[in-house]
Amino acid sequence: MGLFTCCAIVSAQTTTAINGTPYMDETYVTGVVYFANRSQTAPIRYNVFQDLVEYQQNGKALVLDPNATIKKVHFGTAVLIPQKYESNGKPKFGYFAVLDSGKVTLLAKKKVIFLAAKKGGALDGSDQPAEYKRSADTFYYKIGNGEVQEVESIKSMIASFPDKQEELSQFAKKEKISPRKEKELIQFVQYYNSL
Repeated sequence: MGLFTCCAIVSAQTTTAINGTPYMDETYVTGVVYFANRSQTAPIRYNVFQDLVEYQQNGKALVLDPNATIKKVHFGTAVLIPQKYESNGKPKFGYFAVLDSGKVTLLAKKKVIFLAAKKGGALDGSDQPAEYKRSADTFYYKIGNGEVQEVESIKSMIASFPDKQEELSQFAKKEKISPRKEKELIQFVQYYNSL
């Protein structure tokens, strides 16, 4: 019986002439995958581009798709939780980095894009190799055990909270909280969770 019951072999990718990395960190780090009634330790890394947790078992690289049987994946300083969310108008599961938790949990959806190689002009030597490039994180939150919601604006986020809306509005205005800045969103959610 394998380490995890929901795994598949990672297909080998050739990475010659590709700049950047599809991983949060290319190095495997000892981590723990938590299921409903058990946990398992393994060398782990997160493939942001494919939204898969990769782990090693008996010298083989395997993957763990995001799904409801996994409660969380903890490795290094990162904690990932699989959540159902909407992507391009369709519901799907994905891994989210936990930024803060309490009454409200603040999550970040990490993103890496792939840029294909580009041929330059015949004489100028401006060829550009293929590249994995980090893109800005998208932030989400959930209230208690509710649905994951994208942070579109601070105003709409506050309106969705069940209480403390006046205090939150004043705090957001005073601190000039941006819905696109991780540190400010963490500060905002920590403030709410402390009320």
